[in-house]
Amino acid sequence: MKISINCPILSVEFGKTTKYDDIHELNSKMETFFHNKLYLDKVEEYSVGLICVSPGFDEFFKPRRPKYYEDKILKAKGLPGPEEIHLKHHLFFELKLDYATFFPSNKEEGYNIIAQSFLKFLEELKYPSAIKNFDKKRFNNDMREFFVQMGCIL
Repeated sequence: MKISINCPILSVEFGKTTKYDDIHELNSKMETFFHNKLYLDKVEEYSVGLICVSPGFDEFFKPRRPKYYEDKILKAKGLPGPEEIHLKHHLFFELKLDYATFFPSNKEEGYNIIAQSFLKFLEELKYPSAIKNFDKKRFNNDMREFFVQMGCIL
């Protein structure tokens, strides 16, 4: 299964930190860890969107509900890259991080915040009915194991 943390939405002040690099590194390690794992053949890609914005912009960036695309072509006119994006067996969800704790954190603390938020979210996540047979328990356990290997305190 391919898993990725897609284009995190962070406030402009994060540009002066290493958070983008930290998230990119976490994403690379997560991709490697989950590369040969499969939890349901109908889910080949699992995308996570991280949102962390300052309180003044919080109301404009609400996480969207989980979305599963069995086979869909999205039109993306006006954006760089291909005008059509083909999503097949793709699960997408967004996760919001607490700005007050995540922004001032160092790399290790940031990973802990992401890990704790991620695992809490996964425990409560109700998967779309099209993929109700997704092996949630094994996926959550593997995600926990991944974060433990990263040195996170859970």
